[in-house]
Amino acid sequence: MGVSTRTAALAAGLLAVAVALPSLRNGFVSDDRWIIVERPLLVQPPSVTAVLTEPYWPAGFGGVTWRPAVLASFALDYRLGGNAHWFHAVNVVWAGAAAALLTLLACGLSDPRTGLVTGLLFAVHPVHVEAVANVVGRAELMAAAGYAAALLCALRVERHRGYLVGVALAAALAIASKEHAVTLPAAILLVFIARRAGPRAAALPALAAAVPIVAYFILRGVFTKGSFASGGLALGLEHLGVLQRAWAMIPISLQWWRLLLFPAHLSADYSPGELVVSTGFTLAHVIGLAVWSAASWAAWHWRAQVPGLALGLVWLIVTVSPVANVVIPTEVVLAERTLYLPSWGVCFALAAVGMALPWPSRTRVALLAAVLVAGAARTLARIPAWHDDEAQYRALTRDAPRSYRTLWLLGKDEFAAGRWGSGERLLQEAIALAPQVTGPRVDLAKYYGTAGLWKPAVQVLREAMAVDSALVPAWALLPGALLGAGDTTAAVQAAREALRRFPGDSELVQGARSVLNAVPR
Repeated sequence: MGVSTRTAALAAGLLAVAVALPSLRNGFVSDDRWIIVERPLLVQPPSVTAVLTEPYWPAGFGGVTWRPAVLASFALDYRLGGNAHWFHAVNVVWAGAAAALLTLLACGLSDPRTGLVTGLLFAVHPVHVEAVANVVGRAELMAAAGYAAALLCALRVERHRGYLVGVALAAALAIASKEHAVTLPAAILLVFIARRAGPRAAALPALAAAVPIVAYFILRGVFTKGSFASGGLALGLEHLGVLQRAWAMIPISLQWWRLLLFPAHLSADYSPGELVVSTGFTLAHVIGLAVWSAASWAAWHWRAQVPGLALGLVWLIVTVSPVANVVIPTEVVLAERTLYLPSWGVCFALAAVGMALPWPSRTRVALLAAVLVAGAARTLARIPAWHDDEAQYRALTRDAPRSYRTLWLLGKDEFAAGRWGSGERLLQEAIALAPQVTGPRVDLAKYYGTAGLWKPAVQVLREAMAVDSALVPAWALLPGALLGAGDTTAAVQAAREALRRFPGDSELVQGARSVLNAVPR
């Protein structure tokens, strides 16, 4: 029985919506609060221009990322619904749209049956949960939808030059949603080669996509402090060159393969303690090189019989490159949400291989059904992890118990419960795992101060400031800690320096002045 392209796209889109629907019960969690809830600008925007020129992250977080399409959609959500359930409903719609558009792309690059299988696999992939069930994951969904729409228009340019406008508009949506869309011109070249068209045919569509992308980065430099990377470096990648980062990411890439092919274990955190960045020569490096070599050999060996295998592998490489920390270092070593668009390449490759194998139709259908049921079940089981902060915290302690972030949160809970010995131990373990992160040190200093342990508090604060000399919370605490430790001279000096550095921080100014007033003149 034949399958039409439209039917395949509709089936994949509806399935993506169906498995995402339970996320409607979720609230605002984690980054949702800083980006959406604590943003008066989005609740009552003074103008459209104010929203479109606002950095994605608030100024207190650096303000180096610019995603105007996503922030505009959040502002619109406040006008239309305003509660968390509405925000999640919009995410569900975007998830369905992205799955449908990517299914259309798969059909255009192969045939409707292969496209249908690709779309169904993509619709239930568990690695998508973080992007779909967490509101700020909308950036991934919108970028993927724009990415796919741009490619679909690009493949139709030969029929009518008017599709170039569609390429440009879709590329603008994609890049205004997330920076990963910078790879779109390369993806256009890839799909044209897959359609056995030369680079010359891809030149005009690629140029149409490149224009809004270049314009985006020019405007981003005007509205924010950043150029490409989101500000800062991932823990473990500091002071590493391009070749060192490439070598360090080889064993990390094994996690990509695990999450894309066997996503049984999912986590919102892949921080030090759970994930180790190594520039040495380890067994994980050997295995990583072997996996990439085997995948490359298979793609090349079966390029004629199963061209979709090679296309899927190259798609994975192209779309994961912005978060691979090789050419452009980022703030994260690994995050599941960043695999949303790359996962389509793996789904396409698996579909192509499955359709090429000489299996009876019943066997294919049974295997596909089993995979879809397993994927949907894992997705549905994972969605509640993003229900609220408490649910995410429980999931974090279960999924990433050795992460410095988990130890940090557990330590704070132990202090809050009055178990100061275990709280101190857990925070010190978090500091040891992530010495470049200042948060655990600042929190430990606060607890020391509460207990009247002023000298340890001063020591921990100075250690935090050695990492970040402009750390406002540390400067706010240091004068009082020095005064409590009996070093009035140093307390006065620290208070004056804090006032000089941060005259606009009202809480810091109040604390510094109270220290100066407490010291006899």
